[in-house]
Amino acid sequence: MAGESYYDLLGVPKDAKQDEIKKSYRKMAVKWHPDKHASKSEAEQKEAEEKFKLIAEAYDVLSDDEKRAVYDRYGEEGLKAGAPPPRPDEDETGTASAHFPPGGFSFGGGRPAGSGAGYTGFQGDPSEFFANFARANNQRQRSFGENPFEGTGGLEEMLFGGGGGAYHGGSQRHRRSHVPERVCNIPCPLEELYNGRMRKMKVTRKSLTAGRPTEKVLEVPIRKGMKAGTRITFSGEGDEIEPGLCETIVFVIRELKHDRFVREGDDLHYEVRVTLTDALCGFTHDVLMLDAPKERIKRLNKKKPVSNLTTQLLVGEGMPLSKMPDKRGDLIISYLVDFPTKELTEEQKDHIRAAMPPESFEV
Repeated sequence: MAGESYYDLLGVPKDAKQDEIKKSYRKMAVKWHPDKHASKSEAEQKEAEEKFKLIAEAYDVLSDDEKRAVYDRYGEEGLKAGAPPPRPDEDETGTASAHFPPGGFSFGGGRPAGSGAGYTGFQGDPSEFFANFARANNQRQRSFGENPFEGTGGLEEMLFGGGGGAYHGGSQRHRRSHVPERVCNIPCPLEELYNGRMRKMKVTRKSLTAGRPTEKVLEVPIRKGMKAGTRITFSGEGDEIEPGLCETIVFVIRELKHDRFVREGDDLHYEVRVTLTDALCGFTHDVLMLDAPKERIKRLNKKKPVSNLTTQLLVGEGMPLSKMPDKRGDLIISYLVDFPTKELTEEQKDHIRAAMPPESFEV
């Protein structure tokens, strides 16, 4: 891995925006998560662990504007030698004036010297780092995920007619050079996007040509792994604007919020709430998967203690890949431990202290 820049580690260009950096970190962290390499050789497991940590360091730097500015100007050596951030009035040149003496960082041209106390590299636990990232992302998805259609009912019985939907491309005035579109959203539960389904959508339409039905049922294929925003187009099936010119109907997939899973790309997130007693003593938890028509259970059997910083990656238990439905993403499990909200009695505290003396904890 020698010679790889932080940008190389995350697979993003130097001008990548923060959203792109965040997305790439998640993708690379899942790819190199130790759980994904647990069945491989010891050498491959060590390589994955090292890569997992390097990816965390790359994100730790590139997600921080100040660290990233220093890294972009002076590279990893300058970042770790204590180079101060570039001044706002500096251009992108001038790196040749920097040199790296032992114990500090100095600059030509009257530039004040750095303290030498630079970035010391990633010092935390990369698994905990990823757990915090995954939890924050999971909560953000639950709060702001695309779900404007909750509780809308069955669209198969909905008639799309006269004036419903929207025209794209500017004016609604019909021209043969531009066929107007009628856009209709299809809210889909996650189970449909996981298993696939054929949706029958009845549309009403204006017709000028004799014999052209004013109603038609269109079969919309919801393929396994489809993502929100996917457009399914039916040319010439909408209102007849003039003889021989009919609008295009476009169905757009919208993903409904799920009560158990949060989808992110081809991966699924699942949170397990655990009592403090179970978190310390171990427990089993059954995850009801999305398979239909037969329900499938994935059992989690935890013997070691878990915390709010524990994540578990189940390889191949995520969403089907739309272009390769026989393959799947991963399922990322996070744990939320419920701590007592009332003050413990002295007797309870004594029991806990007796059962868990300080020397029982690994350092």
